[in-house]
Amino acid sequence: MLVTRPRPAPLCALRRRVARVLVALALALTATTASAAEPAPASVFEMPPAHRLDPYGPRPAGVPALTREQIIRYGLENPYIKAAEAEVEAMQQLLLKAKFAWVPAVRTTLAIAPGANIECNDVPVQRGDGGTETFQVCRPPGGIDLYSITGYFEQLPRAGVMVRFDFDLVIPLYTFGKIKHLKGMAEAGLSLRRLERERVRQETVLRVYQAHATLVLARETAALLQQAWTIVGDARKVIDKDMGIGEDGEEDEDAINEDRDPADRTRLELIELELESRMLQAREIEATSLAALWAIAGQAAPQGFDIAEQYLVLDDVDGGLQESAHYQQQALRERPEARMAAANVELRRAAEKLERSRFLPDLGILINGRFQYMSNADKPTELYYSPYYNYNLLTVLLGLRWTLDFHNYTWNLRKARAERRSAEYTEDAAALLLKLEVERAYQKLHRARRDVDLTERASKKARQLVVAQQMAETVGGGDFEKLGKALKDWAEWRFRHFQAMYTHNVAIAELSRAVGAPLASPQKGPE
Repeated sequence: MLVTRPRPAPLCALRRRVARVLVALALALTATTASAAEPAPASVFEMPPAHRLDPYGPRPAGVPALTREQIIRYGLENPYIKAAEAEVEAMQQLLLKAKFAWVPAVRTTLAIAPGANIECNDVPVQRGDGGTETFQVCRPPGGIDLYSITGYFEQLPRAGVMVRFDFDLVIPLYTFGKIKHLKGMAEAGLSLRRLERERVRQETVLRVYQAHATLVLARETAALLQQAWTIVGDARKVIDKDMGIGEDGEEDEDAINEDRDPADRTRLELIELELESRMLQAREIEATSLAALWAIAGQAAPQGFDIAEQYLVLDDVDGGLQESAHYQQQALRERPEARMAAANVELRRAAEKLERSRFLPDLGILINGRFQYMSNADKPTELYYSPYYNYNLLTVLLGLRWTLDFHNYTWNLRKARAERRSAEYTEDAAALLLKLEVERAYQKLHRARRDVDLTERASKKARQLVVAQQMAETVGGGDFEKLGKALKDWAEWRFRHFQAMYTHNVAIAELSRAVGAPLASPQKGPE
């Protein structure tokens, strides 16, 4: 049996002191080298307030704070939605054009040119029964040939002015459904534009919910890291005291705790560096989310605004959470994409009917008018006057227009039928995909609700361990490594709790977007 002789206590104490001195010397040399290479930057936990229009960093005092509902109202006035509203207005004008397609379009022509110098003379003619008949003969004076170039320019100084006005219009009587089907296409197009506007509005609301929840999560994380930083600061004071370092930074060898591991200070500094790295990430996410809210709210919102909600508060489903099948049926009725698919089917059906009606003719009334006046041409005095220089003509006809292009009409009709079938299949596929999207959002919300409860209980247990290790560290019987592990576990569970709350609120927003109707009840303040 091997018997180990105990070492003298002074020798053990001496060896511990020597080890402490060597470790402290190594740490001092490392710190001196690092400080000589590059000065330590200011801590992210001590950042000054940022500029009002700078989203990175703590918000300055005096900036306006908007609630989530106020940001949504501002967001519904952004240029993206204004563009969708302008598209609706454009389609409304197209619908009016289709409704009044029966109004005839009058095509007119007005011409002003040099006229002709014409004289008219009465010529009596003897009839066979002894009576006379008077005719009118019109010609250029002086025997000029008006139809030759020389004669035309010769009489031009005495020609005067010719004014001619023509108009044509067609009044449709019956088009075999062409105007009706064109109106149906315009109405379906207007429905599509309105549903597109509603889709953009709902997508904007979803983005506000997501950015707002992300911003509050980042600030909750920053507050959590600030608490951990305070706990680490208290631990630093205890470690400095055990290592004989006073508040003024001077070392006192008589106050050194021999049981303190010199590497605890390095472990603490590693924890501080990790906390600063996490805080940098939180600040970056906070700045990105706030900038996203500024972009969504647009110019109508106060510049550089902040949010009024500073804590994560769980949203509730208005009326309680229903079964998944209930939301799936609601999505088929109210989701803009589902209604857009149905409107697209109506549009393609109207287009198919329009192509079918092109095989038939159009029946209408054709009206043509021609009026001409020459200032230096004698006006006619007889009823049977050849209307060549001064005349008034009005023609009314019953017309039938029929373009016999049946081969192209057949191909267009087949194309319209294929597009109609494609729209119907797309509507069926949209219904299946909408049900899948609703189911995903529903299951995400259901799991987030359980995660909120589990992480809350776990974070409380982890907090109890941190308090126990703090008390043990204070009385001198603790283990800093265990304290660091307990602190890390508590911070991770606390962050997971915040993340579960964030996921819960975003899941409600996504379920609302999938259903096509708002489901979240108004938020209540933290208890």
